[in-house]
Amino acid sequence: MIELSKYIYENYPELKNKIQYWQLLSLLDKNEDKIICIRDNDNKIKGIGIYVKISDDLLEDFKLLSDIYGREEMIDFISEPVFQTALFTEKGENVHFFILVAEGFDTIRRGLREVIKKENPTAISWIDIKDYKLKIFRRREKLCLN
Repeated sequence: MIELSKYIYENYPELKNKIQYWQLLSLLDKNEDKIICIRDNDNKIKGIGIYVKISDDLLEDFKLLSDIYGREEMIDFISEPVFQTALFTEKGENVHFFILVAEGFDTIRRGLREVIKKENPTAISWIDIKDYKLKIFRRREKLCLN
């Protein structure tokens, strides 16, 4: 977990201002089953995703919040321990990527393949770091990621 937390902190500098290192380490440790780590042939980390399983209702509430709030407010909201606890105890058919750090689209695609195979979600969502708006991909058919 230490290697993963260092990678996230080094590649997601905005997180340092909102979540202390020990909190990130605790988050990773408590949610090991919801972490996807992609490595290259030399065992070097190429990307990490931390996701949660959320209900349709929470996904829609989250979409509404991301439409209302700006970037700083969303970072503050996501960083709140109460929110994190609620999010990680939620059970649903959708996958939301709470943290996603990757070296490129191929790495993201590899991680998506693994999560879809493991969880078979109805929808996949994430916060776009460009505008801090929630993006949702609703799976209607089998997704071809080859």
